[in-house]
Amino acid sequence: MPDNISLYFLLAFSLLIAAAYAVKVGRYVFSPVTSVKATVVHKQTVETFSKYAGSGKRVKYAVTFLANGKNRSFYVSEFSYRGYRKGESGTLTYKGDRLIDFH
Repeated sequence: MPDNISLYFLLAFSLLIAAAYAVKVGRYVFSPVTSVKATVVHKQTVETFSKYAGSGKRVKYAVTFLANGKNRSFYVSEFSYRGYRKGESGTLTYKGDRLIDFH
């Protein structure tokens, strides 16, 4: 009987992970492409380190925009990150949690 409990727990946990992934993918797939006037209010780099030898550090680049009174943050490439200037205004186009364009 205890073996069955472990199996049910593993099955329930797997279903929970699959459901969470489906929600994340669904939010992106079914989100509309949105364009709004926005201003760059913050730029940030986030360094992460791996616990595995030889992996080194990884840098993520984040840009925060103020649009319609709300802050929206997006991870961007290093190339894009260098092109944004704090205080710069333009049209922000995004889908879900992905930045499409800012000009």
